[in-house]
Amino acid sequence: MKKSCLILLLVLHGCAGRGPYVPSAVSSGVPLSAICARYNVSWQWDGVTQVVILEYKGNKAKALVGSNVVVVGKEKIALSLPLHRSNSAIYVPEDFEAKVLAPFGITPGVPGAKVDWSRLKIRTVILDPGHGGKDPGARGPNGVREKDVVIDIAKRMKVLLEQGGLKVIMTRNSDYFISLGQRTEIASRSDADLFVSIHANSNPARKAHGMEVYYVKTRDKRDLDEEQRQKNEKIFTKTLNTRYSPQLNGVIADMMYASKTAESLRLAELIARDGSAHADTANRGARACRFFVVRNTLVPAVLVEVGFLSNRREEKKLNSSSYRQRLAEAIVRSIINYATD
Repeated sequence: MKKSCLILLLVLHGCAGRGPYVPSAVSSGVPLSAICARYNVSWQWDGVTQVVILEYKGNKAKALVGSNVVVVGKEKIALSLPLHRSNSAIYVPEDFEAKVLAPFGITPGVPGAKVDWSRLKIRTVILDPGHGGKDPGARGPNGVREKDVVIDIAKRMKVLLEQGGLKVIMTRNSDYFISLGQRTEIASRSDADLFVSIHANSNPARKAHGMEVYYVKTRDKRDLDEEQRQKNEKIFTKTLNTRYSPQLNGVIADMMYASKTAESLRLAELIARDGSAHADTANRGARACRFFVVRNTLVPAVLVEVGFLSNRREEKKLNSSSYRQRLAEAIVRSIINYATD
């Protein structure tokens, strides 16, 4: 890594981690003061020149209020929006981490942590944003729709994972309807290593809040004989490109399904524990289920309920782009931990 790149990473790695984002009620973006406080980054702003200087362990970076470029040495990083000032506070755009940190192997939200992506035991991840199109999913008291929340979180996860070198396949990329069966078939024909479905919860008990993660536990005759699973098994075995007998292909699929149950539980527990902690939300635990998309995939699969839209406070958080970014980072962080264990 070039020295200038390393300096930039060290200085600017304070975007998401030990404390919650502090979004402004007036301005978009993340307050620079909150970032620096969380990561002990020294910074100063010259009100005359509008130059912002950040320093961390002797390394410096410069940015200009009104510009979307951060400069260290000869390196220039272009952000989606310029830095700006409001009520005497400096704000940076919310895509800061994904564009600056992830491409260099920094685990989002983990100060100083680096990942050797070449050693990960996974290569392809299926991201499955729930609902879409004619199916809006859950709807909060203020009208926030599940389908909009989850596609945004999944897209943020895609950026982080791809910039780290992983291949990401989305079951849907925008607001359109796709059936549950089609979602599992995408996983079966794509040579994927993980299937992660993203949802937002709802509960008549309006105080319910927090993250819960579902995995398949059972492997009974109902699951093995299910029409969709058998269809997916045939799709998968065709991708093996072998001359194995149908019986042997079935044995391979059964072995994969047996492994899937144990691996799904491990991933679900990681996301529930570490993901909820990083997102600063309640951990409602890893829970066994028979959800269609979880039980009808052959690879390890989990369904993440990122929060409750039925809870007014959580609905407000889920409607915040900065909080969605934190959730994306939290889930990606858990996937990385799972993949490197």
